[in-house]
Amino acid sequence: MTAGSATAAPAFRENNPMRYLALILSLVAAVVSGALALAGHGWALWIFAPAAILSAIGLNDMRQTKHSLRRNYPVLANIRFLLEEIRPEIRQYFLESDLDGRPFNRTQRAIVYQRAKMQLDKRPFGTQEDVYAGHYEWLSHSLAPAKVQGHDFRVTVGGPDCKQPYSISLLNISAMSFGSLSANAIRALNKGAKLGGFAHDTGEGSFSVHHAAFGGDII
Repeated sequence: MTAGSATAAPAFRENNPMRYLALILSLVAAVVSGALALAGHGWALWIFAPAAILSAIGLNDMRQTKHSLRRNYPVLANIRFLLEEIRPEIRQYFLESDLDGRPFNRTQRAIVYQRAKMQLDKRPFGTQEDVYAGHYEWLSHSLAPAKVQGHDFRVTVGGPDCKQPYSISLLNISAMSFGSLSANAIRALNKGAKLGGFAHDTGEGSFSVHHAAFGGDII
């Protein structure tokens, strides 16, 4: 694009009388329908009312100095602002799929609504979402399954130089401070750790006599 054509485009828009077409048609419709109404044609009032409103809007657009778009395109520019106002609704109801939207999509919101109303909240995610995306996991049948030695899945913490290596379970009680729970809760958690053979993390609040009540492993 040359410099001459770049400056010619704004000049053409400013001098183009078509940008006043909506206002001119509104004024003509208001005058004609008003005259017909005064002549006794009652139906003309149905045309006069909206035409008069649009004419008033257009004349106010040309008078105001806050929005150049409304000043250069009276009446028509208001359509743009109206569409911008209802843009979220247009996207939500006509353009977005059930899996679009942030932070929660329509499918997730539907579950919240159903649970709040004590209705059935089971929805088949598997056929709607892309389960081959990176954050999905699933179990598949193996053509050559390996025999699992026991069911207590553990991992050893501490290398060859560790004086006291520890065989820790993969499932443990996460850190919950004594202050946020209670003595009975701590005792119940420690007893569960003892029965299940997993570790009990004390969290904040240090180690208390309640953590040692049943001899469960303590972190």
